[in-house]
Amino acid sequence: MEDFSSRVLLALRRFIGVPLPGTAWYIHGAHPLGDTVFRVRLHSPGHPAEPAGSLLVDFPLPASAAEDRGWWWYVGALRRITRLISETRIPLAYGEDGVAVVDAAAVLEEERYPDEPEVTLEDGVDYVIGDLCGDTLWHDAPASAAPDLYRMVGFDLLTSSTVRVYLSHRSRVVGVDLAVRDSETGRLRNVGWWASAKLMTLLRPDDPDSLAVHQVPDIEDPVCEAVYDLTRWA
Repeated sequence: MEDFSSRVLLALRRFIGVPLPGTAWYIHGAHPLGDTVFRVRLHSPGHPAEPAGSLLVDFPLPASAAEDRGWWWYVGALRRITRLISETRIPLAYGEDGVAVVDAAAVLEEERYPDEPEVTLEDGVDYVIGDLCGDTLWHDAPASAAPDLYRMVGFDLLTSSTVRVYLSHRSRVVGVDLAVRDSETGRLRNVGWWASAKLMTLLRPDDPDSLAVHQVPDIEDPVCEAVYDLTRWA
Protein backbone atom coordinates (compact mmCIF):
# COMPACT_ATOMS: atom_id res chain seq x y z
CA MET A 1 0.00 0.00 0.00
CA GLU A 2 2.98 2.31 0.53
CA ASP A 3 3.73 2.12 -3.19
CA PHE A 4 0.14 3.06 -4.08
CA SER A 5 0.28 5.99 -1.64
CA SER A 6 3.48 7.14 -3.34
CA ARG A 7 1.67 7.17 -6.71
CA VAL A 8 -1.23 9.18 -5.24
CA LEU A 9 1.28 11.66 -3.80
CA LEU A 10 2.94 12.05 -7.20
CA ALA A 11 -0.43 12.53 -8.90
CA LEU A 12 -1.50 15.27 -6.48
CA ARG A 13 1.90 16.98 -6.33
CA ARG A 14 0.88 19.69 -8.81
CA PHE A 15 -1.42 21.26 -6.20
CA ILE A 16 1.43 21.90 -3.75
CA GLY A 17 2.70 24.87 -5.75
CA VAL A 18 -0.55 26.04 -7.35
CA PRO A 19 -4.07 26.22 -5.88
CA LEU A 20 -6.80 23.81 -6.77
CA PRO A 21 -8.89 25.25 -9.64
CA GLY A 22 -11.38 27.91 -8.59
CA THR A 23 -10.22 27.88 -4.96
CA ALA A 24 -7.52 29.28 -2.70
CA TRP A 25 -6.66 25.82 -1.36
CA TYR A 26 -3.10 24.51 -1.60
CA ILE A 27 -1.94 21.06 -0.53
CA HIS A 28 0.17 21.46 2.60
CA GLY A 29 0.22 17.78 3.51
CA ALA A 30 -0.50 14.41 1.89
CA HIS A 31 0.19 10.99 3.39
CA PRO A 32 -1.43 7.66 4.26
CA LEU A 33 -3.05 7.03 7.62
CA GLY A 34 -2.71 3.31 8.13
CA ASP A 35 -3.76 1.05 5.26
CA THR A 36 -7.23 2.45 4.60
CA VAL A 37 -6.98 6.25 4.39
CA PHE A 38 -4.98 8.75 2.39
CA ARG A 39 -5.19 12.17 4.06
CA VAL A 40 -4.77 15.46 2.23
CA ARG A 41 -4.32 18.65 4.27
CA LEU A 42 -5.45 21.81 2.52
CA HIS A 43 -4.72 25.37 3.56
CA SER A 44 -5.20 28.79 2.09
CA PRO A 45 -2.12 31.00 1.63
CA GLY A 46 -0.58 32.03 4.92
CA HIS A 47 1.30 30.55 7.84
CA PRO A 48 0.68 26.79 7.83
CA ALA A 49 1.88 26.38 11.42
CA GLU A 50 -1.49 27.66 12.60
CA PRO A 51 -4.00 24.78 12.46
CA ALA A 52 -6.99 27.11 12.28
CA GLY A 53 -8.31 27.13 8.74
CA SER A 54 -6.82 23.79 7.74
CA LEU A 55 -9.05 21.29 5.99
CA LEU A 56 -8.34 17.57 6.16
CA VAL A 57 -9.78 15.45 3.37
CA ASP A 58 -9.70 11.70 4.02
CA PHE A 59 -9.80 9.53 0.90
CA PRO A 60 -10.23 5.77 0.92
CA LEU A 61 -7.33 3.59 -0.15
CA PRO A 62 -8.23 0.45 -2.09
CA ALA A 63 -8.50 -2.68 0.02
CA SER A 64 -8.15 -4.92 -3.02
CA ALA A 65 -7.46 -4.81 -6.75
CA ALA A 66 -11.23 -4.75 -7.34
CA GLU A 67 -11.48 -1.43 -5.48
CA ASP A 68 -8.47 0.13 -7.22
CA ARG A 69 -9.70 3.13 -9.24
CA GLY A 70 -6.17 4.14 -10.16
CA TRP A 71 -4.10 6.87 -8.55
CA TRP A 72 -5.19 9.46 -11.18
CA TRP A 73 -8.77 9.17 -9.83
CA TYR A 74 -7.68 11.15 -6.76
CA VAL A 75 -6.87 14.22 -8.88
CA GLY A 76 -10.46 14.67 -10.08
CA ALA A 77 -11.94 13.58 -6.77
CA LEU A 78 -9.98 16.23 -4.86
CA ARG A 79 -11.00 18.89 -7.38
CA ARG A 80 -14.62 17.84 -6.97
CA ILE A 81 -14.44 18.02 -3.18
CA THR A 82 -12.93 21.51 -3.20
CA ARG A 83 -15.47 22.74 -5.76
CA LEU A 84 -18.28 21.54 -3.50
CA ILE A 85 -16.69 23.31 -0.56
CA SER A 86 -16.32 26.57 -2.50
CA GLU A 87 -19.99 26.30 -3.45
CA THR A 88 -20.80 25.75 0.27
CA ARG A 89 -22.44 22.45 -0.59
CA ILE A 90 -20.45 20.59 2.06
CA PRO A 91 -21.11 21.66 5.67
CA LEU A 92 -17.77 21.93 7.44
CA ALA A 93 -17.60 21.15 11.15
CA TYR A 94 -14.50 22.67 12.73
CA GLY A 95 -13.11 21.19 15.91
CA GLU A 96 -11.64 23.07 18.84
CA ASP A 97 -8.29 23.12 17.04
CA GLY A 98 -9.84 24.99 14.12
CA VAL A 99 -9.47 22.04 11.76
CA ALA A 100 -12.27 20.52 9.70
CA VAL A 101 -12.28 16.92 8.47
CA VAL A 102 -14.15 15.78 5.35
CA ASP A 103 -14.95 12.12 4.70
CA ALA A 104 -14.39 12.07 0.95
CA ALA A 105 -15.91 8.63 0.45
CA ALA A 106 -19.22 9.66 2.02
CA VAL A 107 -19.39 12.95 0.12
CA LEU A 108 -18.54 11.43 -3.25
CA GLU A 109 -21.00 8.58 -2.76
CA GLU A 110 -23.77 11.08 -2.06
CA GLU A 111 -22.71 13.04 -5.15
CA ARG A 112 -22.64 9.81 -7.19
CA TYR A 113 -19.13 10.66 -8.27
CA PRO A 114 -18.02 8.06 -10.86
CA ASP A 115 -15.26 5.53 -10.35
CA GLU A 116 -13.80 6.52 -13.69
CA PRO A 117 -11.14 9.23 -13.36
CA GLU A 118 -11.96 12.76 -14.43
CA VAL A 119 -9.60 13.99 -17.15
CA THR A 120 -9.59 17.65 -18.19
CA LEU A 121 -7.84 19.11 -21.21
CA GLU A 122 -5.06 20.33 -18.94
CA ASP A 123 -4.74 16.85 -17.43
CA GLY A 124 -4.45 15.31 -20.88
CA VAL A 125 -1.66 17.66 -21.90
CA ASP A 126 0.12 17.23 -18.56
CA TYR A 127 -0.04 13.45 -18.82
CA VAL A 128 1.41 13.44 -22.35
CA ILE A 129 4.26 15.81 -21.46
CA GLY A 130 4.97 13.91 -18.24
CA ASP A 131 5.11 10.62 -20.12
CA LEU A 132 7.50 11.95 -22.75
CA CYS A 133 9.72 13.57 -20.09
CA GLY A 134 10.04 10.27 -18.28
CA ASP A 135 7.98 11.33 -15.25
CA THR A 136 8.23 8.67 -12.53
CA LEU A 137 4.44 8.71 -12.25
CA TRP A 138 4.04 7.20 -15.70
CA HIS A 139 7.02 4.89 -15.83
CA ASP A 140 6.65 2.94 -12.59
CA ALA A 141 9.89 4.33 -11.23
CA PRO A 142 10.16 4.52 -7.43
CA ALA A 143 9.25 7.84 -5.82
CA SER A 144 12.83 8.40 -4.78
CA ALA A 145 16.14 9.91 -5.82
CA ALA A 146 17.82 6.91 -4.17
CA PRO A 147 15.53 3.85 -4.47
CA ASP A 148 17.94 1.60 -2.55
CA LEU A 149 17.68 3.89 0.47
CA TYR A 150 14.13 5.21 0.68
CA ARG A 151 10.80 5.83 -1.02
CA MET A 152 8.61 8.89 -0.46
CA VAL A 153 5.14 8.13 0.87
CA GLY A 154 4.00 11.58 2.02
CA PHE A 155 4.75 14.95 3.58
CA ASP A 156 3.35 17.58 5.92
CA LEU A 157 4.28 21.27 5.96
CA LEU A 158 4.70 21.90 9.69
CA THR A 159 5.67 25.58 9.61
CA SER A 160 6.67 28.16 7.04
CA SER A 161 10.24 26.92 7.56
CA THR A 162 9.93 23.16 8.08
CA VAL A 163 8.49 20.28 6.07
CA ARG A 164 8.27 16.74 7.42
CA VAL A 165 8.77 14.13 4.73
CA TYR A 166 7.61 10.56 5.27
CA LEU A 167 9.92 7.90 3.91
CA SER A 168 9.70 4.15 3.66
CA HIS A 169 13.14 3.14 4.93
CA ARG A 170 14.27 -0.33 5.99
CA SER A 171 10.73 -1.76 6.13
CA ARG A 172 9.32 1.07 8.25
CA VAL A 173 8.03 4.60 7.75
CA VAL A 174 10.07 7.42 9.28
CA GLY A 175 9.51 11.16 9.40
CA VAL A 176 12.38 13.50 8.54
CA ASP A 177 12.13 17.23 9.22
CA LEU A 178 13.84 19.42 6.62
CA ALA A 179 14.25 23.19 6.45
CA VAL A 180 12.84 24.86 3.35
CA ARG A 181 14.63 28.13 4.15
CA ASP A 182 18.33 28.92 4.09
CA SER A 183 19.62 28.92 7.66
CA GLU A 184 21.78 32.00 7.12
CA THR A 185 19.53 34.26 5.04
CA GLY A 186 16.10 32.96 6.03
CA ARG A 187 15.13 32.96 2.36
CA LEU A 188 13.22 30.12 0.76
CA ARG A 189 15.45 27.80 -1.23
CA ASN A 190 14.92 27.87 -4.99
CA VAL A 191 16.30 24.38 -5.65
CA GLY A 192 15.70 21.04 -3.96
CA TRP A 193 18.68 18.84 -4.78
CA TRP A 194 20.20 19.54 -1.37
CA ALA A 195 17.40 17.54 0.30
CA SER A 196 18.20 14.27 -1.47
CA ALA A 197 21.91 14.90 -0.89
CA LYS A 198 21.25 15.12 2.85
CA LEU A 199 19.21 11.94 2.89
CA MET A 200 21.65 9.93 0.81
CA THR A 201 24.41 10.93 3.22
CA LEU A 202 22.50 9.89 6.33
CA LEU A 203 20.56 6.83 5.19
CA ARG A 204 23.71 4.84 4.48
CA PRO A 205 23.30 1.11 5.14
CA ASP A 206 26.95 0.83 6.22
CA ASP A 207 26.43 3.34 9.04
CA PRO A 208 23.00 2.83 10.66
CA ASP A 209 23.86 5.20 13.52
CA SER A 210 24.33 8.22 11.23
CA LEU A 211 20.59 8.91 11.22
CA ALA A 212 19.90 7.72 14.77
CA VAL A 213 21.74 10.64 16.38
CA HIS A 214 19.13 13.01 14.91
CA GLN A 215 16.09 11.20 16.33
CA VAL A 216 13.63 13.40 18.22
CA PRO A 217 12.70 11.70 21.51
CA ASP A 218 9.19 11.51 22.94
CA ILE A 219 7.39 12.66 19.81
CA GLU A 220 4.25 10.98 18.51
CA ASP A 221 3.25 11.03 14.88
CA PRO A 222 0.54 8.58 13.71
CA VAL A 223 2.08 8.41 10.25
CA CYS A 224 5.55 7.17 11.20
CA GLU A 225 7.50 5.13 13.72
CA ALA A 226 10.18 7.73 14.44
CA VAL A 227 10.99 11.37 13.64
CA TYR A 228 14.43 12.79 12.84
CA ASP A 229 15.32 16.49 12.83
CA LEU A 230 17.65 17.53 10.02
CA THR A 231 16.62 21.19 9.94
CA ARG A 232 19.94 22.34 11.39
CA TRP A 233 22.18 19.63 9.95
CA ALA A 234 24.17 20.45 6.84
